Amino acid sequence: MQQGFRKIRSVHTTDIHMRDPFVYACKKENKYYLFGTTFADGCGDQEPMFEVYIGENLKEWKGPYVAFQPPQGFWGIRHYWAPEVFEINNNYYMFATFKGGIGEHRGTGILVANHPGGPYKPYSEGAVTPKHLECLDGTFYEDNQNQKWLIYCHEWTQEYEGKIKAIRLTSNLKKSFGHEIEILNAAHMKWTRKFRDPRIEKEGYLTDAPFMYKTNNGELLMLWSSYSRDNFGKGGSGGYTVAVARSKSGSIEGEWTHDNSLLLDKNAGHSSLFRSFDDQLYICTHFPDTPHGQERPLFLKVKELNNHLSVIVD
Repeated sequence: MQQGFRKIRSVHTTDIHMRDPFVYACKKENKYYLFGTTFADGCGDQEPMFEVYIGENLKEWKGPYVAFQPPQGFWGIRHYWAPEVFEINNNYYMFATFKGGIGEHRGTGILVANHPGGPYKPYSEGAVTPKHLECLDGTFYEDNQNQKWLIYCHEWTQEYEGKIKAIRLTSNLKKSFGHEIEILNAAHMKWTRKFRDPRIEKEGYLTDAPFMYKTNNGELLMLWSSYSRDNFGKGGSGGYTVAVARSKSGSIEGEWTHDNSLLLDKNAGHSSLFRSFDDQLYICTHFPDTPHGQERPLFLKVKELNNHLSVIVD
């Protein structure tokens, strides 16, 4: 593990300021690796980076260690967002968002390491999202035919109606190929409301954080986040949310439908799923979403029943 400019400490989950948390549960070591968005645009004289915390019980952690320190000349300049780690062919690959230089769109790049905690090194040939699109929050999925997919968000800042799309990856994960598949359009959902950013004088329907999950009966679910209308559903807060889309065929190609109820609607979002070492399914999310500066990782137990997920309230 690599130490950065911050001191390594023992900390509780509630002490970790982080957006977009992601847990990789390493069964080989019986340890959890917690990644997320921390120094997205650098700080002071420090360049942006990805950090990682290590724990054994989802409460106490040691860190932060450096998961990825960009080498000189790396194409990603800023917006180091939403790292996710997957073990593929005995290596560990980090899928993460980066913004390139002037005139280059934001996109998902892939890094590689021989240990889940890193340090990671550049791997893909720049962004694997389409170069003409402004993208973020790419995630990985391998289907039953061993086809590798990148699922990502096409930004509302470029086209007003944010979308989630999928594209094939080469077997070596170096680049994408083929046609994009549109999974959803956020403007078509019953519960979404427009997101406004006065800094860029734009508004639109936002899409964040796709994450794929295969149910026990073979349905393919996708978690994703946006902003909901006030009082949607039972006691909805009108804030950042987590919704569920599903492909009953179990295929990326769909047809995709959308659950009427939201999985989370309590000012929390950008979620993923993982299993603890005692096989309990958890959702990993940040809470609260606002006010900024207060975000912390949050782990909630989840149960699956009849292909539907629900959060367990203790």
